[in-house]
Amino acid sequence: KPITPWGAVPVLKLADGSQLAQARSVLRFVGRHTSLYPVEEPLLAQRVDELMDALEDLGATITNVGQGLPTKEEKEAARLVAVSEGGVVHDVLVRIDAFIEAHGDDGYAVGADLNIASILTFTTIGRLVGGVFVGVPSTVCDPFLNIQRVRKTVGSHPAVVAWYDARIEQQKSIDKLSPAEQILVGCRDM
Repeated sequence: KPITPWGAVPVLKLADGSQLAQARSVLRFVGRHTSLYPVEEPLLAQRVDELMDALEDLGATITNVGQGLPTKEEKEAARLVAVSEGGVVHDVLVRIDAFIEAHGDDGYAVGADLNIASILTFTTIGRLVGGVFVGVPSTVCDPFLNIQRVRKTVGSHPAVVAWYDARIEQQKSIDKLSPAEQILVGCRDM
């Protein structure tokens, strides 16, 4: 980390040796160069960015819940309240689900094709329900049908299936993947 541009990961190293940093910036860069970001459609691009920013807000919100509490149990309890109906994280999920309903189509988060908004939804929600945040049950997104549809659509996309199959082969077992990765792999069977 000390040698990365911002002292953090991820970093994308280019062929010329230069580095690109900051997760959303790198994701947009890759999206633009792989047709996964709608460069030619400014309104659709804005909706992609809007959802990506909301997903970043979701991550910050759940991270902040329970900060400063003295015990793991208290943090877990605070997060459970936050993800339950009426809780601050639950409210963000309600808004994300409604956004996907309004702006997504055919199992995608924004528009009717795979783009970086759907990919980020898939990974962010996978982290949320995959054990990264203590106290958040793996079933927290079950009531959100639009979010779940995106998870299944991205998780069963041939390129995503191939990626995780290669990860499993590399690790020699699905059990050697992180809990969040195991959740992401399971999305293909939702």
